[in-house]
Parts: sequence; structure tokens; C-alpha cells
Amino acid sequence: MRRVLFFMPDNPLKKNAGNRTRALSMLSYFKSRNFEIDFVSEYFTGKWNETDIKAFEQAGLASNTYVIKKKPSKKNIFYYLLFYKLPNFFYQNKAWFFPLHFPELVTLRFKRAFKKILKNNDYDYIFINYASWATLVEDNHFTKKSTKVIDTHDFITAQLQKKVNIGQSFKEEIRRISLFDIALAISVEEQYIFSQFCKNKVVLAPMMLDKPQNLRDINEKSFDLIYVASDNVHNQKAAHWFFNEVYPLLPNNIQICVIGQINEHLSIKAPNVVSVNFAEDLSIYYQNAKVALCPMLTGTGTKIKVVEALSYGLPVVCNTRGIDGLINKTNNGCLVSDDPIEFGNNIILLLTDESEYKKQAENALDAFSINYEKEHCYKNLDKLFLK
Repeated sequence: MRRVLFFMPDNPLKKNAGNRTRALSMLSYFKSRNFEIDFVSEYFTGKWNETDIKAFEQAGLASNTYVIKKKPSKKNIFYYLLFYKLPNFFYQNKAWFFPLHFPELVTLRFKRAFKKILKNNDYDYIFINYASWATLVEDNHFTKKSTKVIDTHDFITAQLQKKVNIGQSFKEEIRRISLFDIALAISVEEQYIFSQFCKNKVVLAPMMLDKPQNLRDINEKSFDLIYVASDNVHNQKAAHWFFNEVYPLLPNNIQICVIGQINEHLSIKAPNVVSVNFAEDLSIYYQNAKVALCPMLTGTGTKIKVVEALSYGLPVVCNTRGIDGLINKTNNGCLVSDDPIEFGNNIILLLTDESEYKKQAENALDAFSINYEKEHCYKNLDKLFLK
């Protein structure tokens, strides 16, 4: 039986963000192929508690679960400063005279615990999520017999471009990705960039989702628009733009459902806007909506909510950033515009023109089935992990 050590700092069962959905889909792939999975996470980053840990163990996604704290308790302040804070300062800032301009999230304490797991176990694959945690495998002789895989999730330098020296950040990001035998890129843009500079194998591994069953007829749906967004600066900017620039242009009888923590940043109170801070099962809402919104102005990487909407045959109205990462940029069920008036007109077109709606809905389903349907994507992953 093949064994994989799977590291993800967040809790994949908290499906309130695309990165967690991505990790859960990868874990599900390994489980479906009868891999023995050991799962490792970081207690504070993932906001774990004992209930979360038990729920993850009971989910049956892994044979062994290790949720490790990257720092000790501060109860003994002398021990905390002398044996954690000071050594870790020099470890994480070993280039502090020449800053990396790239996030280093691995602490010395966490790396030692990770090494201990590797020392006591043999793995066919070591799977790390994010370049910011890539140094878990650096200078680690316990990884020599394993194939090292990184799921990049995103182009981090692009995310940090206003905060760091871009050249130094990009150089460090490429160096970290190159520590691995295989790099998985979630988008075609990132595959292209990384493959130009990394010497290892860079493989496109798009988001993969189940094809929903028993899709409902449009006449049965109660929401005109569905907008799903987590709480981050890009979504905050997007929501502000939509509700200030586009929403006033729309007829007030259009029913909008807004789902996610983005609601905490919205002050709009209107009878045609329904707010849902958290939904355990998004399928119920997608099934009850006609059109999906993705008003993204900034950010990088594939927008998981766009792929989710396509899987339900929902046309998507979005900005240019909304189609980032999509394998096909046209005839994909998305109507794209960065102009508020045209954005609003695209919404109205889909809600009033039945033939246009049907055309875009069919494009959405085709784009999903060809590029993102789970079993289709699994076969491509098999070429990497079952060879």
C-alpha cells in the first residue's frame, strides 16, 4: 500500500474557503486510491481545537492525525524565551541581514516535530501545501526516499507585490518550489510561470469537484443571484465595488443571496438581499440560484467559487480577475466586464433573455465537465501517483 504524508496548515473540513476545499479534494483523491494517509497540521494556523481534531479523525480521511503546535505555552516565560523565541528568531531570520522578502511560516519547533514523524515512518510521497511551508523538506535527510510534492495553491509573489521586493520574493518562491520533485499548479497561468523557471516537473492540477446530481429546473429557483465570498481583502474590495457601483443599477426586484464571512463587511440592508454568514452545504443555495457573481478586482489564482458555480450549470458574471486560472477563457459560461454598467447589463441579460441564459448554462456545464469534473481530474493525477 502506498503511503503519503500530507501537510496542510488549515483544517480542510472547515470548507469556508477555496484553499480548504482544494486540500480536501486532494485528501479525497488519495483516499479513493487506497493510499495510507498521515495528516499533519499546525494548531494555531488552522485554529484547531480538540473537537475539530476528533471530527477530523472520525471523518476517516487519514490513518494518523498530527496537529502540532509551532510554539510552546507561555506559562513558563523563561523556557518560552530561551528555548523557543530566541532559537526560532535566528532560525526564521537566518537571512535577517539580507531579508528573503518571502513568508517563512515554519518554526524550528515545528520542523523538529515534522522530522520526528518522518524519522519514525516511511512514505512514498510527502505532500506539502504552500511555498510558505516548503522549508519543511529542506535540509531534511529523512525525505530522501520519498517523492516530494508541493501544491502551490497560488502565486505568492503576486499576492505580496506591494509589500516586498518582487525580484527577491520571486527568486525565493522559485527556489522553494524547486525543493520538490513535483509542483502542482492550480491554474494555467501559474503552471506557465513556474515551469519557465523551475527545473522540476510542474503539472497542472486544476480544482476538482463532484458533478452535482439532480440539477433543478430554472423555474424552481428562488434566488436570481448568488454571491459566495470569504473574508479577505480582495473579497472586501470586490464586494464594496459591486454594492456601490453595480447594485444601484439593478432592478430592486432582483433577489440576491450573499453567503460567507464577507457579510461581516457589508452594511447594506435591503429586502432583496439575503445574508447567510455560513452554509454547511452550499449545494442547496447553488441549486436555488440562477446566476453566480464573482466581482473580483484583485487577487491571483483560480476562483474556486467560479468552478463551483459552473458545476451547477450557473452562468457567472464576473470581472477579468474572475476568469484567472480557468483553462478555457471563452465559451466557458462566464460573461466578463470590468465596467459597472456593462457588468450590470450582463446580469440583466441573463435574467431576461432565455436563449442567452440557456447558451451560457450549457457552456458552463461543458467547461466544468471537460476540465474540473472529479473523475476526469483523478485520471490525470493517477499518471503522477500510480505510475
